[in-house]
Amino acid sequence: MTDSSKAKTCTDCASPLGWSMSTCWDKCDYPCEDDKCTAQLCTTCHGKNPLFVVPDGKPSDDFSSSTLKRFCKTCFQTKSAIDFSKTYETIEGDSGVIFVFAHGGAGSRALFLAHAAELNKRFGHTAILWDLPGHASLVDTELSLDSCAETLGNIFEEKSITSTTLRGSLPGIRKEKVIYVGGSLGAYIGFHLVEKFKDIFDGVILIDCGQNVGPGASFKARMGLILLAYLGRNFSNATLLKMMADVTKKSDADYKMLETIFGAGMFFDKAELQVECLRTVAPAEYIPKLNLPILFMNGSKDYRDSENKWLELCVDDKSELKVYDGDHFFTHYSNLVDDILSQFDSFAKKL
Repeated sequence: MTDSSKAKTCTDCASPLGWSMSTCWDKCDYPCEDDKCTAQLCTTCHGKNPLFVVPDGKPSDDFSSSTLKRFCKTCFQTKSAIDFSKTYETIEGDSGVIFVFAHGGAGSRALFLAHAAELNKRFGHTAILWDLPGHASLVDTELSLDSCAETLGNIFEEKSITSTTLRGSLPGIRKEKVIYVGGSLGAYIGFHLVEKFKDIFDGVILIDCGQNVGPGASFKARMGLILLAYLGRNFSNATLLKMMADVTKKSDADYKMLETIFGAGMFFDKAELQVECLRTVAPAEYIPKLNLPILFMNGSKDYRDSENKWLELCVDDKSELKVYDGDHFFTHYSNLVDDILSQFDSFAKKL
């Protein structure tokens, strides 16, 4: 909680509060919506750090009873499901398999945290979950393919994960298997990252990347990216989080929605850079260079004009495509989670 005293400046950005010729339609003086906080925020900051929170007396995971509240930066980071003191986290296991999870656009490392915890509980697998640049704990870091590679490379260095450490003293003997898992933006960026670290990864699981949004994309795909950039440029995180919640509530997604998405926060600040990354990646150029198994997982109701093409381009004959009866959020369907986790484990055993 933040004490803003009586100063008529925004607690978060220190800009002047109150009326002005350029903002005469708006008082530009809003309170943080934590009852115990005295912070006052400008219009921009008031919409920057929203979360869905559950009223007192309701179960902490009851998304249906949650409401959107707008917080100052300090209260947001305190209440979020994300630990902002670190940029990635590890769930240690003993199976000899490491899953490296990359979340989707505007999300955070919390997106797959519940899945990773179950993989560890059921099968003993290790998981590394990290925030992409421009998101969550790295929201102020510029997002690009290179910055993503640098961030992941730093994690591998800190965790002492190299192509050398993953192999035993005898040729062909591995100490651990490392599998990249990317969802949506994390999947598209994953083509670049896996090629960059191909001496480390043994397999790849790419989720929600059945549509070509890069070079040669369809008119519909290109228009979708233009809309995404426009929304990120012209609407606040609070407005976009509410829009995302409205869309999700029409979906069958119901698995840990607060702790993985809406109670963690979403970060649309770098939407235009997300779009630039998506436009840049050409899966058809990357896939033939990846001499390792790829498991594609898509929802049948999602856009997927190129999923069969991606599969045909795979070099390793253990590559496969799994299509679930669901939309872009199918990984968070409670009735599908068990099978998705089993697919992850079975894929690891094939490597």
